[in-house]
Amino acid sequence: MNYKLITTIVLLAVTLATKAQDVLYNNGSILQVNAGCVIQVNGNLTNTAVSTLTNNGTITLTGNITNNQVMATANAGTLEFKGSTAQMLNGAVTYFANNILLNNAAGFTLNTTLKCDGIATFTNGIVTAAPTTTPLIFTTNGSVTGTSDASHVNGYVVKEGTGNFAYPVGNGSKYQPCDVNLSANATGMQVKYNTTDAGVGTFTKNGTEATSLVAYNGLENWNITPQSTATGTVTMYWDAFKNLGIANVNDLKVARKLGTDWLNEGTIGTGNTVAGSVASNSISNWGIFTLGSINATSTLPVKITSYELRITNEKQVTNYWTTSSETNSKNFEVQRSPDGRNFAIIGTVTAKGFASDYSFVDEKPLTGVNYYKLKQVDNDGKFAYSDVRTVNFKPQTLNISIYPNPAINVINIKGLTTNKNNIIIIDIVGKVVLQLNSTTQQSISITNLKAGAYFIKINNENTIKFIKE
Repeated sequence: MNYKLITTIVLLAVTLATKAQDVLYNNGSILQVNAGCVIQVNGNLTNTAVSTLTNNGTITLTGNITNNQVMATANAGTLEFKGSTAQMLNGAVTYFANNILLNNAAGFTLNTTLKCDGIATFTNGIVTAAPTTTPLIFTTNGSVTGTSDASHVNGYVVKEGTGNFAYPVGNGSKYQPCDVNLSANATGMQVKYNTTDAGVGTFTKNGTEATSLVAYNGLENWNITPQSTATGTVTMYWDAFKNLGIANVNDLKVARKLGTDWLNEGTIGTGNTVAGSVASNSISNWGIFTLGSINATSTLPVKITSYELRITNEKQVTNYWTTSSETNSKNFEVQRSPDGRNFAIIGTVTAKGFASDYSFVDEKPLTGVNYYKLKQVDNDGKFAYSDVRTVNFKPQTLNISIYPNPAINVINIKGLTTNKNNIIIIDIVGKVVLQLNSTTQQSISITNLKAGAYFIKINNENTIKFIKE
């Protein structure tokens, strides 16, 4: 049922939960949700510019929000996204919420700014905040809980105020946070995670530490940019996802890119070669950050510069990838999934140990969408994953025919499209009486076959009955 509000609605009861509405459209009225009250919308919520929405309770919805009313943090309440299909936040102005509950595996897209003045609880689902103009903003009081690979922000996050904040960022499949601890922050600090190479450059001594870097992580970076001015430290983390080849954690530094230069911003890593962190010195210059090294023995990852999929021969999917450098690399596992979550190994390619081009053919792709990724394995057992690639495979059905039928001495096959075809002839009791490989046009002698019924089977797919006279 659709409801258009034309009068004032005030929910007063301390624990009142309203009857669920399919669509809630507020156009010029006052919608007030008092403390302890819950309004549930099993659909979309629209609040126009001439309306008043005051939420001191909880708004739970399964659809989208469109808000054009200028709101205030003082009356923000709790906003719960609880749908089963992808949800969106739309509107021309910032939407304020005290607490935000995110629990939708299908995810959420911010088409306008969402501002959190309390706790954002990440339970399930990815928040997409792609443009810089529609970030998820946390006020001075804002905080985060529950982040994981299954629930984080793929896009821009802004934090206002000072103190330490763990930015809940990742790439949509892997949670890759960084911490920023600010002693001064004029407006807000914005962070976005990227699974790209920030680019080669000159290792200089212009950072907060005089020792020059000798390597940087070319598989990932964080764009950390204040909206005005800020001073503080950055903490980078490493794990098996995008960091390989670490020999000594004391070699690891926070690397910052300035133009075409890579700078050493300190300090000394803590943890072990599998997982740990390193914090920078206090800095007031910002930009692109990643993990750096001052020792050539801690060379950081194999760099996969390209990875793509192509349908070949109408019935295969070929994985192509290129590396720009390799050190201590053992092999690449090619993994495939039908759903983007459950991956299985379908092949292994030995690493060459230097910048190389690779390929792997999946001879039996799944019908429909196939998800592929590479697992690069180091000689000491460490590993890292590539980004996921997808291809929609629709197998081509061969239009095969044979003639003459019935036949006496020869049958001809028409419609073969490749030079590699497996052809078998089976008698009426299922015994294979003839097997051969073919060219695109094939004539098969059946002189030695006894008279009777037979089946010809091509590539284990097309089966045609014929009669030998």
